[in-house]
Amino acid sequence: VGNRCEVYPGSKRGEVMYVGKVEGLPLGYWVGVKYDEPIGKNDGTIKGKSYFTCAPKYGGMVRPNNLKVGDFPPADDDFDFSDEEEI
Repeated sequence: VGNRCEVYPGSKRGEVMYVGKVEGLPLGYWVGVKYDEPIGKNDGTIKGKSYFTCAPKYGGMVRPNNLKVGDFPPADDDFDFSDEEEI
């Protein structure tokens, strides 16, 4: 929880907000992700129960095998150098 991650398919980036079981979803463990962009399906609430908090459409629950934790900077932090900038 608190680590940066990338969700597959689609290489969507975000932050791990929850790890555990989720009532109302299929059995097993789920990872709650707060996405960097509004590509999610919820705000951290699933079927009336809050698992984490984020803005609407920024949250999602994914299976652990569909994400990778690592050094994934937010999409807007990507560097965009022009030819004229010094390196």
